Amino acid sequence: NAHGRREERLATMDQQALMQQVAAMALQNVEKAIDSEIERMDNMGEEDFARIRRQRIEEMKAKALEKEQWRRNDHGTLTQITDQKEFFEACKKSKRCIILFYRDGNKWCDVLSDHMRVVAAQHMEAKFMKVNAENSPFLTDRLNIWMMPTIVCTKEGKVHRQFNGLDEIDPSGKFETGSLEFALHNAEMLDETPIFDALLKKVEEDADDDDDED
Repeated sequence: NAHGRREERLATMDQQALMQQVAAMALQNVEKAIDSEIERMDNMGEEDFARIRRQRIEEMKAKALEKEQWRRNDHGTLTQITDQKEFFEACKKSKRCIILFYRDGNKWCDVLSDHMRVVAAQHMEAKFMKVNAENSPFLTDRLNIWMMPTIVCTKEGKVHRQFNGLDEIDPSGKFETGSLEFALHNAEMLDETPIFDALLKKVEEDADDDDDED
């Protein structure tokens, strides 16, 4: 009825007004932060800028050393692990490890292995490994691995996250390399998602093309 529609319009207007108010407050906070930063920089002297430059140089050196350490530890590739000693040594050397437990002849293990190889090449910040579960009964038992394939994620030598099967990575069944990258990023194992971002951009562009055709 008319009364109900009027109340609905008023509720919508109230909601829009609230959203505008929140947006205005957020903008005001951003402006205050910018003004504060400008004021801080205006009050900085040569010693302050010199200190910032030194700090920046030290950060760049530390990052370069870290990347070199990653290269020495075979980051950027999918490494085959043959025994438990090699597994524990690798997890000790690298802060973030992503390990695929697979079984020969399993189609989805092969699919996931191919995707992991692509992701590994894009992400030096984590070490990617693969372990034949049938040849590693001690590890599969200790890590409670019961489904193939399984991905185990470790941070600082401790299990941080475990993906049992593919459904936990991409329940849609349309498994993409970007889906794996996004899942690992959400698990705090990867810093960024360039593969997923490119996939999302393509999907959006295809959707725009379809709209133009309509």
